[in-house]
Amino acid sequence: MSKYPVELKSHLDQAITNLQSANDALGKGQYDTAVSHAAESAFHTGSVLLLNEDKDPGELGDVNTLLQQIFVQGRRLTKEQGANLGWLLALRNAENRTSGTLTAEEAHRAVEIAHSFFESAKVILDS
Repeated sequence: MSKYPVELKSHLDQAITNLQSANDALGKGQYDTAVSHAAESAFHTGSVLLLNEDKDPGELGDVNTLLQQIFVQGRRLTKEQGANLGWLLALRNAENRTSGTLTAEEAHRAVEIAHSFFESAKVILDS
């Protein structure tokens, strides 16, 4: 059992909510919003995985770096999943992104990556 049950539930709830919001925004053609929610979902999903390993992402730094070290190098996520996750989390962290700059293709890719990561996280958590 994790040392962070309250944080785990909070991040899980936020991951699910953001994934649903990403789908809704994508369906409405709101691509920037869809990508933003997909990236937030991935961040919260990653935080759930880290907290389940008793690693507090708030204390340890960059979530993507920790995910790459623990789950990609540990072979619980593939290198392709790691690269996709890195791309999506980089969008989340982009400082100078302006509205209307993301394409439909990028938005679909972002939401697909967030879904795939969430499903992979469920498998990791169940193992």
